[in-house]
Amino acid sequence: MAVMTRKNPSNCFVLLPGFSPDNFPVLELKRMLEARGHAAVASSFYGTEIMRDLSRLTMKDCLQNLSRTVRDAKKNHDRVFGIGISLGAAILLEHAKKENNLDGIVSIGTPFKLKHQKLIRLGQIPVPLVKPFWRVAGKFKKWRLPPIAAAKVVLNFLRKEFTANLESITVPTLFFHSKKDGVTDYRVVQEFSDRMASPKKKIIFFDNVGHVINGHTEKVLKNIFEFFELPD
Repeated sequence: MAVMTRKNPSNCFVLLPGFSPDNFPVLELKRMLEARGHAAVASSFYGTEIMRDLSRLTMKDCLQNLSRTVRDAKKNHDRVFGIGISLGAAILLEHAKKENNLDGIVSIGTPFKLKHQKLIRLGQIPVPLVKPFWRVAGKFKKWRLPPIAAAKVVLNFLRKEFTANLESITVPTLFFHSKKDGVTDYRVVQEFSDRMASPKKKIIFFDNVGHVINGHTEKVLKNIFEFFELPD
């Protein structure tokens, strides 16, 4: 069960990283939000509980786990915002298609369109061969191996369900995307965001950073607080 710090009981942030085996990529963001007096819960893309074997993971599992986390946060906080990086952003937006209990979403490096899809498909060929090793090696948390057992499910989700029914999203959404993103295509962000019914949307592009906007967290937070009119 995730423990949420209640330094400011009115606001809570649910943080989801990208295709990572754990919540490590969003722990620094969690600390920075808490230092500003906001509550935050850092999850992995599949949920707050540790999973050693992701071979049976489904996107339904990911969405149900996120839904539970958001509902728990709503019990203790007036407003709950989601911040997602790459795959985490996609899962937050997918959640918003059916549930309207987030007060805002921050989407970083949104994977509306993946680059190098042929290479990604080729990379899936040896996955069955290395899965046995991954199961054993995954028991050693310090290795932080990529969650390849869930790769097929994730890729199918991004290519199919994720870009469908975007018009059902009504939550205020702030997008951050790099023009130098080597994973996802920034040129389609405007097109797909226009399909969303959210009355309040904004896209902020960065010129010379990577996929997850590393090194610019302070600037990202400043824009988040301004967009959602939150105390900094």
